[in-house]
Amino acid sequence: MKPAKILYEDQEDVWNKARKRLLQILAKCKTVEEAYVWASLAEGQFGLYEQPYRNQLGSDIDLVVVMREPPEIPKDWNFTKVEKKWFDLYDIGFFEYEGNIHKIDGLIVIPSKHDLAKMKEALEGRSKRIL
Repeated sequence: MKPAKILYEDQEDVWNKARKRLLQILAKCKTVEEAYVWASLAEGQFGLYEQPYRNQLGSDIDLVVVMREPPEIPKDWNFTKVEKKWFDLYDIGFFEYEGNIHKIDGLIVIPSKHDLAKMKEALEGRSKRIL
């Protein structure tokens, strides 16, 4: 079970700075069709855990990236070997806010491989499109 979270006071500032960082990361990939932020950042629930959770001090960023085919995944995006019905999970970087480091998870969606209906279902009401 996740520990309680202490939210950053200015969620709009978090969103604006995180969005800028995510767009920098996405600029490295030429085959991005669309991109969404999913879960805590999109929902204004971004912050630090009261105690470490899964080697993380706080929220991670879930960045859903739908690729054009054939996909060209940047070499510095590290595949975690986690494959789900609607995405493959990559470690794609970090976001620093108020001196705290937050992991960025890339949920990479390849239309010929993944279930786009499942993706849309998961994102509904819990995401913001950034690209």
